[in-house]
Amino acid sequence: MKKSFSALCVLIFMAASAIAGGPEKITDLSQALAQAKEQGKLLFVQYGRDACSNCQALRSYVKEKDLRLSESKYVYADVDCDDPATIRLFGEKFKVVGNTLPFVVIAAPDGTQLAARSGYGSVRDYEDLLRDAGKAAKKKE
Repeated sequence: MKKSFSALCVLIFMAASAIAGGPEKITDLSQALAQAKEQGKLLFVQYGRDACSNCQALRSYVKEKDLRLSESKYVYADVDCDDPATIRLFGEKFKVVGNTLPFVVIAAPDGTQLAARSGYGSVRDYEDLLRDAGKAAKKKE
């Protein structure tokens, strides 16, 4: 009986974890690039900082699942724009026009940039970005 109860508790915890909070967030850009390549998934990169209200809004969209990033299709990276290694790698891999955080890039599994934007965006703006990236990925095939 105790084993059954323990198993039930584990299942409930796992289900609650899956329901709450959106996709797993990776905070290391090189790790996210490697994971996207290994798993053959698109990479959604949010490049920003904790003190940025626009960045917080995007995090909320993802966490609350207003912006649906399917874990079967995307690797989600939320990286710190103040980290020297991240600054260097992001600058080498991606080009974003604009000067307002967050910088958001959607990349192919091989790391090729498909779409990008900067600054505040609504859920609809990010959905449009995902759609644009999907079209670019199909053209790339």
